[in-house]
Amino acid sequence: MPEADLNQVLRELSDVQDRLIALPDDAFAERYELRCRQDELRDQMASFRVDFDARRSTEELLTELSGLRSRMATIEGQRIDMVSQAGGSGGMTGAMTPEEGLNRKMDAAAGAGEIQSRIGRIKGILIDRGVEVPEVST
Repeated sequence: MPEADLNQVLRELSDVQDRLIALPDDAFAERYELRCRQDELRDQMASFRVDFDARRSTEELLTELSGLRSRMATIEGQRIDMVSQAGGSGGMTGAMTPEEGLNRKMDAAAGAGEIQSRIGRIKGILIDRGVEVPEVST
């Protein structure tokens, strides 16, 4: 797949993710359609990602890394704050709270695992090249 096609798929995948995040809770049909398109785009990415990444410029990888980190920050910002939900009590029982379960489901729905894997892949390539990977800005 040519580089231009990769950029197009990446843009569309990002657009689909943004549209999913923006959907209201009751938009089941729209969510299903977007999820199907997201799966198609991810399949396209998987077919050429590994070989192609090694040929991409450091600048392109750094730009993608920054965008992925921004997406993760958005996902993390939508999580339920378990400390405030528990009234600040520190008594953890070891069992998963309902809030933790919801956070995990929201992360999965937003593709957090895939985003984190992609971040790791890009960081690995950059480190192999001897590039200092910028820290996440807080």
